[in-house]
Amino acid sequence: MSSPITMNDLRAALPDLTSKVRIAGLEKPVDVFRDRWGIPHIKAQNEHDAFLAQGFVTAQDRLWHMDFDRRRALGRWAEAGGPSGLTSGAVGIAGDRTLRHMQVARAARADYDASSHGARSMLDAYTAGVNAFLKTTRAWPIEYGLLKVQPEPWEAWHCLAVYKVRNMLMGTFESKLWRARVASTLGPDAAANLFRGYPRGHLLTIPPGGVFKGPELDGLKELTRAAESMNWLGETDAGSNSWVISGKRSATGLPLVAGDSHRGLDTPSVYYQVHVDCPEWAVSGYSVPGVPGAPHFSHTRNVGYGMTHGNADYQDLFIEKFRRTDGRLEYQFRDQWLPAEVRSETIGVLGAKSEKIDVVVTRHGPVVAGNPDKGWGLAFSHTGTNSGTPWPDAVYEVLRAPDADGLEDAMREWTEPVNNYMYGDVHGNFGYRLRGRIPVRSMSNAWRPVPGWTGEHEWKGLIPFDQMPHSRNPEEGYAVTCNQRVVGDSYPHYIGLDFSADYRARRITARILELGEGKSTVEDMSAIHAERVSIPANVIRDALRKLKPGNPRQKDALARLASWNGEMSRDSVEALIFSALRVQLSRDVIGRALGPLADEALGATGRGAASHVQQLTTRIVESIASNDTRLLSAGTSWSDVLGRSLEAGLGDLEKRLGKDMNAWQYGQLHRTRPRHPLSAAFPDAAGLLDPPGTACHGDGDTPLQGGYNLENPFILTGMSVNRYIHDPADWTRSRWIVPMGVSGHPGSPHYADQMPLWRDIKTVPQLWDWKQIRTEAETYQALVPA
Repeated sequence: MSSPITMNDLRAALPDLTSKVRIAGLEKPVDVFRDRWGIPHIKAQNEHDAFLAQGFVTAQDRLWHMDFDRRRALGRWAEAGGPSGLTSGAVGIAGDRTLRHMQVARAARADYDASSHGARSMLDAYTAGVNAFLKTTRAWPIEYGLLKVQPEPWEAWHCLAVYKVRNMLMGTFESKLWRARVASTLGPDAAANLFRGYPRGHLLTIPPGGVFKGPELDGLKELTRAAESMNWLGETDAGSNSWVISGKRSATGLPLVAGDSHRGLDTPSVYYQVHVDCPEWAVSGYSVPGVPGAPHFSHTRNVGYGMTHGNADYQDLFIEKFRRTDGRLEYQFRDQWLPAEVRSETIGVLGAKSEKIDVVVTRHGPVVAGNPDKGWGLAFSHTGTNSGTPWPDAVYEVLRAPDADGLEDAMREWTEPVNNYMYGDVHGNFGYRLRGRIPVRSMSNAWRPVPGWTGEHEWKGLIPFDQMPHSRNPEEGYAVTCNQRVVGDSYPHYIGLDFSADYRARRITARILELGEGKSTVEDMSAIHAERVSIPANVIRDALRKLKPGNPRQKDALARLASWNGEMSRDSVEALIFSALRVQLSRDVIGRALGPLADEALGATGRGAASHVQQLTTRIVESIASNDTRLLSAGTSWSDVLGRSLEAGLGDLEKRLGKDMNAWQYGQLHRTRPRHPLSAAFPDAAGLLDPPGTACHGDGDTPLQGGYNLENPFILTGMSVNRYIHDPADWTRSRWIVPMGVSGHPGSPHYADQMPLWRDIKTVPQLWDWKQIRTEAETYQALVPA
């Protein structure tokens, strides 16, 4: 079949980036320069116009991206995609039901209402810019033609809904559901053995280089049977690296801030590079399309900052008992039966009858699973949706922060996700802060869905902002966060259970310490981005040295691995052999441990089963290092399991690549596979919609991230979706990169033009000086008042 679109159609869908545009509501002229990478640099004469122009240029490049996320957030994707949803990025009517039950739209409206005048003005101006583009453009993105729909006007609260749908899955409700399912399927004793808590001896975030010395947490004593896993949006588990070094360690005498965010590979890139300048403030960084400002990985005139996921626990699931009395739905709380709130909603479905649903809400939140009419349900309690919070104030105030103190103070209203925040300012201050709202409650809430009717698991307020973990100018001269545990047992509040292993943090810390004092440069930080030594690889390599080969190909493989340094390089045969072995090893051990749940877990994404598989792979490495055989069947040694895993892995590689081991390379299999959200629905257009894939270094345990799941090994599901280095001594030396490009239009030369540089761990200049920006601009556009 022929493609429903052509390259000429793609070109015709591109926005006009050079003609003067008259915009109602703009107060003064605004200049928009785009550099050779298509990245917009906005020069405005006041704050209102700056936000308006940001909304306008973002819509130029990412209107479909914004609208796609808006439809998902509002539970309206089936209106465009039909019952099936057309794409793995949204799940049609099932996904719409979930989002309606979670009440994302209602929460976004409440957040807007709770925000300050300044934050609402920011959102309003940005929204005016988006709508100005809708009114003035002569071409819609190609996706609207494929789906035969048109965009609707943007509303200010849509900005907040888009942000929520992109980030609310970074909480812990999926993990609690998964633990409950494991316990109900395998029994509480098996669950207790599998979910051990954070390993002793692993690094903490603060103090820098500190080691967790506390006991492993007791396993689950008992779990209540939970609902089957909720189908969700397919977002891959998120991690990140971020680090900051002091002026004492840098060559300039001022801090350096660097890092990269780890997520699934969206097409287009999840983050949008933008530079906005006005008299009140200036910022250059990564924004979320549809959301003003740049609150995560950016620098202003005064401060550079980056963040990672804090792996904190700020979502609970309450099991509710329901009954009907005289037609009224009630739920039990302590010795009372209280009326449940019931909200009726209608979901439109393309090509099918609309569906009406009832959203049931208790004191603990909306019911997201179960059946209240049959007497039970799971209520979702979440700091980001329980009530309106003024978190947009943080987005606004970060831009205006004069220094590190101002930046930290701006974080007071931040709600979710809970982030590890790194920063360094032009005055020489640097540090770390955990930001966001974490409820204070019983530790029993941490493990599983809890009874909602007893009153024993209620939230008792929030951890006060001033008591959240933080560190200013630590004497070690650096701070590193890679999703590892934040603090030790002496910290008085419960933060979370589901932290990552410290492998990435250990390698980054080692590289920082190797650089010494007074020498580190932007180039050195970029080299840390390229760090790809795998600690688990070296542990398993050492264990393999004791293994006797069973045949010639094992002998060849073991000889290669014996002298290998553990670098997960894309041109390495050793990295490929190790990865194939480890896939088989993990399948073997985890398959035995999880029994009937193994297949589901090994192929999972998200933050439920997938995060626990990662924990189990870490435990396997630790068990091999200490010769702890509790994960194995009686009488089995790690040598036995490693031997059969090696043989199975080599057999798999021979089927894929042939018998000549000299011709094997990790990058032949370890690759990205970018997919446009609509290419599955329009396969004949996939060649025009999908950017090319590329070979990659790294794996899930290296700072240079390249993770994949065990059902479909080697194809990346987690990777660096940005890289950044901020230099407060001279912002013009700052660098950045994304894996695709700034444009969301498949016909644009900037759709995937950064991919070759990203692949080779290179970056592009984060232009800041206006003389250079004007001189080197690829395009210029004037926005003027109508």
